Amino acid sequence: MKKLIFIMALLIWGFESHATSPLKATIDTAKINKQINKLNLKLEDLSTRLAETRNQIPVDSVLVVSTTAKAHDAQVKSKKRSSQAVDGDMDDVKLAQKQAKIAANQTSDATDAAKQLEKRRKKAKDLQKDILKVQKELNELQLSNTQ
Repeated sequence: MKKLIFIMALLIWGFESHATSPLKATIDTAKINKQINKLNLKLEDLSTRLAETRNQIPVDSVLVVSTTAKAHDAQVKSKKRSSQAVDGDMDDVKLAQKQAKIAANQTSDATDAAKQLEKRRKKAKDLQKDILKVQKELNELQLSNTQ
């Protein structure tokens, strides 16, 4: 009698576990598909952000070149004003001081533009890394979904 009850319990357990396994596979497939859709959206967002960043890099490069040239010109003018102020009167000193402030501002603008360009380049590199990571994760999920 104990053997019969034990065999019946094993049979019931076997049928039940076998009956729920396709349901589990369907739930797992649904979860994986949801994750795949989420990763596809993330990948699309990262790609858009990367494209925007890459489009802005040439603009920033031109800005760096132009602000550097302006800063150089302002520094040359400041140097000339300073040399004139050495042998000049008080008005020449004030003009030299004003030109030095202009040169300092232009130099600061050029430095800021260079920092912005470097920041965008780093952002593009980080976005590329993130895209590769998401693509790898997406490929793994798609591979596990086909199995």
